Amino acid sequence: MVSRIRLIAAAASDGESIRFEALFAAPHAGDAETCAAATLETGDGQTLDLGMLCSPTVFTWRGQQRRFLAEHRYAAAGPYTARLHWGDAVAETIVPASAELRTPSEAAEAGAAPTVALFAVNAIADEPQRRRITLQVTGLAPTQRVRLDGDIGHVAWLSGADSPDPRGEWLFDYPKPGRYTIGVDLIDSEGFPLAALAETPVEIVPPPDAAYPGLPRAEVRAAPAAAEEPAVAEQAVSTDRPWLPYRNYRPTWGWTYLYTQPGGSVISRTAWAGTYLSARGETMIGAERWFRTAGGDWVAAGNVTLMVPSELRGVELSSAAPPTPPTPPIPPPTPLKRGTVTADVLNVRAQPGVRSDNPPIDRLLAGVQVNIYEEAPYADAIWYRIGEGRWVHSGWVRLIETTPTPTPEPPPTTTRRGIVTADALNVRARPGVAADNPPVTVLYYGAEVTIYEETPVSGVPWYRIGEKRWVHSGWVRIVATTRSLRSAQAESALTLPVGWIVADALNVRGRPGVAADNPPLYQVHHNQVVPVLEEATIAGSRWYRIGDNQWVEGARVGVARFKPRPAAIGPTERWVAVNLSEQTAVAYEGDRPVYAALAATGLPGTPTVQGIFRTWARLDTGVMAGPGYYIEDVTWTCYFYSGYALHTAYWHDAFGRPRSHGCVNLSPYDAWWIYRWSAAGGPNSPAVYVYWS
Repeated sequence: MVSRIRLIAAAASDGESIRFEALFAAPHAGDAETCAAATLETGDGQTLDLGMLCSPTVFTWRGQQRRFLAEHRYAAAGPYTARLHWGDAVAETIVPASAELRTPSEAAEAGAAPTVALFAVNAIADEPQRRRITLQVTGLAPTQRVRLDGDIGHVAWLSGADSPDPRGEWLFDYPKPGRYTIGVDLIDSEGFPLAALAETPVEIVPPPDAAYPGLPRAEVRAAPAAAEEPAVAEQAVSTDRPWLPYRNYRPTWGWTYLYTQPGGSVISRTAWAGTYLSARGETMIGAERWFRTAGGDWVAAGNVTLMVPSELRGVELSSAAPPTPPTPPIPPPTPLKRGTVTADVLNVRAQPGVRSDNPPIDRLLAGVQVNIYEEAPYADAIWYRIGEGRWVHSGWVRLIETTPTPTPEPPPTTTRRGIVTADALNVRARPGVAADNPPVTVLYYGAEVTIYEETPVSGVPWYRIGEKRWVHSGWVRIVATTRSLRSAQAESALTLPVGWIVADALNVRGRPGVAADNPPLYQVHHNQVVPVLEEATIAGSRWYRIGDNQWVEGARVGVARFKPRPAAIGPTERWVAVNLSEQTAVAYEGDRPVYAALAATGLPGTPTVQGIFRTWARLDTGVMAGPGYYIEDVTWTCYFYSGYALHTAYWHDAFGRPRSHGCVNLSPYDAWWIYRWSAAGGPNSPAVYVYWS
């Protein structure tokens, strides 16, 4: 097997020590990253532990082909034989008495360097994110090759074995706008670099109409002189949460016009599907509300729909043992009835009744289903026993089953939670708008509701949110249940590994596997945080234990796991490990994990780059644009590679699945937490390590 690593020794800057470096062979497109523990035997009886050494990826090789390992001072002149152990690979080099050293490739193949006769990078009409590269090299030895690196995972090769003057032409597609460097390197017969022959910068900029491909643009007329524009009494738009500094909207009808003035007639631009706007200010013109966007123009409030960002939050990690969730009570085989909790929060008490000597021992949230084993009167009310020493008031439990069930029960019906997105939403006694079905009450923006069932009316779903209480689904955004999101935050003893439920709902069973004698005990819900206490594989499927005799199927859980710090990241450096296979991110201070979050990375056609990077720009907010999208006020952004960044995604709640154009999407709270935390590390913080486990 050909070694992919070499050990290099050279004189250190102090003139007395030896500087050791690793030289990595050039990867091909599709080559996987290799990480392994590394040690260095200096040859004088000492062994240096180098930690976890990771090979550069196809994205990072040109900047990380040489990796510093250590400096060592020898007591005597030498020579010595130094050996690098990296996983199963061993590389060695001779450290002579003189520190004037040459690399093995230099010693074997030094000579006249080939010449780059032609190196052209040309744009292609109507294809702004594609480049045509033409390359010709002369004087290439039969044992040499030339590697063309497009800086986005694109790699092409020319070989001296084919011709001493090879020529080639390639098309490179760039999925994200940004600045890239196309480089040409001379490679020896074993794949190691000899020299950099040429490079040229390339900037990929989306066209002005990139957010609206194939759609007609509105005619934009010149704005009138400032003196002709009426003064606008504007009110600032703000939120009460620092991680959500702006309110964001999308066009309601798939497209809408934006104007230079509120209530005006001069169109500044057209917003289509894929456009997301921010409200920086608002004003009333007559009876109509208008929002000022981040671009400074105006849109009528009736033409846009408010985005309700994800409430997902990661967890701050502790070195303490993770808490074990309480084991759900084991029901007797024949409960009398079943019911659904209708209150937002329902106290559970050890005995029937509300009194000082019977305080709450637990709480249930709306939508939780319970078995009812016994009824007892107290103070003119009926109380239900839902387990051993667990009683609830019947007034907040809606009966859904009145006959005993002698066989194991099916999983309970999943209820959902939603947030009202309309300024005012009518509630009706039955689904549909009709003269004989007037509103019975009104809900206002931000109200949370529990959805028990839905039914279509004229092809549009309506949600039942209570007894004879129905609302139009178009003004309710489905959100994660918060049953354990808040409780997990309150329990500050979570440690890695920790997971989040990615499915809408997931059955919890008494042991791993699906079988008739292993029925569901209860359900966990979308975005819910769970500890991962044990793993097992049953019939090829992975299962996680989240409590005593409580197991869930692993394919629907995104798990944040510990990742050893690569040697290229300093022992006190702040860095974020992004696990593409699990869709999670973990923030570290050196070797200590401090925060874990669910993420959404690049789709297969626009994958997230892999490797070790350092943040090159930090932005509180900014615009992101590309083919098919234009997004205002993307907040808490850390660019780590060209146009790739960690940042807020306020436009979806699909974390735990690939979703992006290559960036690492985080919920608003998680992006804000990482942005503030990493600021202490300086302008190039955090380091970002993207890998596939």
